[in-house]
Amino acid sequence: MGQEPFVRAGCRVTNCMTTDDRNFLNDSDALLFHPINYDPVGDVPPHRNPHQRYVFLFYEAETSGRIYPVFQHPAAREGFFNWTMTYRRDSDVYSPQPYGILRRKNRTSSILDRETLPVQLAPGLLPPDPAVFLETLMNNTNSSGRSDDHLVSKKTKKIAWFVSKCWTQSRRENFFRQLFEFYPSIDVYGECGIKGLDCQPWKSLECDKIIGDYKFYIAAENSFCPDYVTEKFYRALQVGAVPIVYGGSDYSAYAPPYSFIHAADFQSPKDLADYLFLLDQNPKLYARYLEWKKDWIVDRQPFDGWCSLCEKLNHPDANQTSKSYQDIAKWWFDDILCLPKSSISIIT
Repeated sequence: MGQEPFVRAGCRVTNCMTTDDRNFLNDSDALLFHPINYDPVGDVPPHRNPHQRYVFLFYEAETSGRIYPVFQHPAAREGFFNWTMTYRRDSDVYSPQPYGILRRKNRTSSILDRETLPVQLAPGLLPPDPAVFLETLMNNTNSSGRSDDHLVSKKTKKIAWFVSKCWTQSRRENFFRQLFEFYPSIDVYGECGIKGLDCQPWKSLECDKIIGDYKFYIAAENSFCPDYVTEKFYRALQVGAVPIVYGGSDYSAYAPPYSFIHAADFQSPKDLADYLFLLDQNPKLYARYLEWKKDWIVDRQPFDGWCSLCEKLNHPDANQTSKSYQDIAKWWFDDILCLPKSSISIIT
């Protein structure tokens, strides 16, 4: 809270401050609303100044439909929200903070001026449709087909998967159950794996160290949603385990080539297993997947979105813009779809 985070993060504009003190409601340039916590009936601000921007702030991949009141009640529609601030790259403010971002190494520029991956989409563009990646996975799953040497030498284990949800919207468990048949050297941590194989607290540095002992890490998302690339992916990259990704996003926009392995690139789980065996048995081939570290670093808690919001509020046109969303649920659910469970269940 306050101004200090903007200064500490090295934002180009630092005259913003954040607060949860509602005595400042009428004085604030922007009010941020989180769907899970906001009640559009009993918690509507009593007064709205013309210059205020109402911002839709959301980081969850919501595949169960319009279950929160903010998506249902007329008080939250009809132009209520001016801007969006989410993990989707077509947001007014792209905010990757809860998950991560890649920054190009460059000692001559400040950290927020360096090239980053991914980049925000141009106005009017939508993220790629997750159905494209699902179709590839479906076709491949139903198919019958088959440097940094010092870092490689430290790897003593094959594949890890930290998973807390055994049954998911994305049906990732179906795909990787087949992979296990051809590549049994997979350690599954948590309730869904071998009893007693666990690490707590789940997101601790100690658990990061465990992941870093493995050559590969399964970074499979629990929902097939556009631009939904979570901390699973960045955690693996940061500790030096090559992520095996499974999700509804264009991962090539999020990381450089040869930094991850996409399940959709293989004709079957067996073909993926064969490729993992090949990399495991050829250190120089595997080391290629670590070369990106020479040029990029992982930021697990990027403040870029908040810096962008501050800059946007300071822009001369910020108070004059008339942009608003007539129905925020249409933008979040309908303009580009998360795939429902029924679409993915045919992956077996």
